[in-house]
Amino acid sequence: MGRKSITRVRKKKTKKVEQWTQALLSKLRHTNLGGLTMDDLARLMNKSKSTIYQYFVTKEEIFEYITQVRVDQLKAYKNEISGELSELNYQYEVLARILAEGVEDISPFYLKQLQRHYPGAWNIVEDFLQGLLEDLKAFYIFGIRNNMFKNVSPELLIKLDEYFIKQLITDHTFFDNNQQTLESAIKEYMYIKFEGLIAK
Repeated sequence: MGRKSITRVRKKKTKKVEQWTQALLSKLRHTNLGGLTMDDLARLMNKSKSTIYQYFVTKEEIFEYITQVRVDQLKAYKNEISGELSELNYQYEVLARILAEGVEDISPFYLKQLQRHYPGAWNIVEDFLQGLLEDLKAFYIFGIRNNMFKNVSPELLIKLDEYFIKQLITDHTFFDNNQQTLESAIKEYMYIKFEGLIAK
């Protein structure tokens, strides 16, 4: 008779686990994620494999956790937008700063690899991006109706955002050729968009 597999109870993830998994991001900017093993991840996190297995069952689970933690941090933009809207005094720099800080240690190459090798983690990214697009559309409509923004098509604005958000962020060849980071691209994109939108 073969050995029965034992389902081990995983430890609850703490702030320290969050910190050492998030620290992985800056180390994986140019790494082929498909070739990584649990040994590689343990080495990069400076932890033993047995420590890793106390919290995670698979590599997929690690990347889903890392992605969810970062997405939860990025969702701070919702409070910033709603708070500013109530005063009709929105500054695009706030949103640009939140999003730029959220991707400061993430490269387009990493995102492309995540999309290719870890669909569960990529679904978390896509859900966040879809929610962001919906929030931006509501914000554009609100701003246009209240004369904060010029009277332009919200649908066109969202189409531009959709291209930038869903395609450009994983186009690592564009960033390699233009020596630009995802962080700087977000800041510049937001500057161009909102400076053109704001009603003078």
